Amino acid sequence: MRFSAIRLHYVLVYAVIGAYMPYLPVFLGRDLGMHDAQIGWITGIYGLSVILSPPLFTYLADRLFSGRSLIALAYLASTLALVGLAFADQFLAVLLLSFAFSMVYTPLFALLDGLAFSAIAVTISAGARPPRYDRLRLWGSLGFMVPAFVLFFALHTGAASGRAAIVAAAVAAGLGALCSLSLPRLIPEPRERLPGAAAWQVLRRPPTRTLVIPLGLLFAAISVFYAFYARRVLDVGIDPAWVGLVMNLGVLAELPCIFAAGALLRRFSLRSLILFGALCLMLRLALLAAVADPLVTVASQLLHGPVVLAIYLIPPMYLNLKAPPGVRNGVQGLYAMLCFGLARLSGSVAAGYAAEVDLAWAFVLGATLSALAFIWLLLRFHDPDADAALRARDPIAT
Repeated sequence: MRFSAIRLHYVLVYAVIGAYMPYLPVFLGRDLGMHDAQIGWITGIYGLSVILSPPLFTYLADRLFSGRSLIALAYLASTLALVGLAFADQFLAVLLLSFAFSMVYTPLFALLDGLAFSAIAVTISAGARPPRYDRLRLWGSLGFMVPAFVLFFALHTGAASGRAAIVAAAVAAGLGALCSLSLPRLIPEPRERLPGAAAWQVLRRPPTRTLVIPLGLLFAAISVFYAFYARRVLDVGIDPAWVGLVMNLGVLAELPCIFAAGALLRRFSLRSLILFGALCLMLRLALLAAVADPLVTVASQLLHGPVVLAIYLIPPMYLNLKAPPGVRNGVQGLYAMLCFGLARLSGSVAAGYAAEVDLAWAFVLGATLSALAFIWLLLRFHDPDADAALRARDPIAT
């Protein structure tokens, strides 16, 4: 099984969002002059697309098409949408093109995770030892960092504006489309039951349900960060050229956590690691709300590592433990719909209106949502069987 191709695509998938996400508020606010409520809707439309798109794509991956084919199609359509977005200048056009991009791009995370977990399972069944999921996902963090270093020099010298970041995202998506044939072709397993129904049964049963609910609150909270952190960076006097590098300080902080994920999962329970991530997110957003200072704004990024571990790395591994064969993609897609989609849409739009009053109130909203998630996890979630399974498997997450 060629895991080098999967590593490459984690780099490319995250390079797209590494160019798009940090600089989108700069592009919208500085280049196009849009106000906070409009920025909230445009960043929130990303969440709306996740409600609709990943469940459809992952259903097709489990039922009809290979994940590789759908990944190639998603890359190609993302490239076209990003090129259109780069040259749009009206709110309605930007909103529609952002929605089109999000519809075809957001399934890539669930599809690539589903493909990785399936490849791991096939490798184990053949008697070989695959790489751990956390080590594959690490390449995504590295990919997220690449555009910031390229764009920094372009923006710092005045050779480009925020629009250049959208073009860079289109280039990364185009490279993904060109490289998609390198991915392993895994044929969907035939199933009598619809994958969507089986995936829903996985998520609705406790203790999975008692984890997904607070994760939704945490995703709503972090959507505030993604929508308005760049604005805070600019408001405290940091030059727009530094936005990407400041965002990537958080990525640097997450690398040790991902490297140590295996050891942490052997030493601590899922509950304790996710609780710690929720606490870090709450503190981070509270600092951004309370202290409008360049040093505090930048230093808050150091809290990003445990947050990534808690809401991006552990949940896919946990859900894969609960997923029966043939619905690996569907479980990831349905989870993406609820947390990446519905929760992030709600959080981003609400934060946009809060920021219209004062930017600090958007971060207060995010901190409050994080606190509610922390309390829920503390009181309701506990799954010692999952802890034992991950420790026994060192945590391969199959």
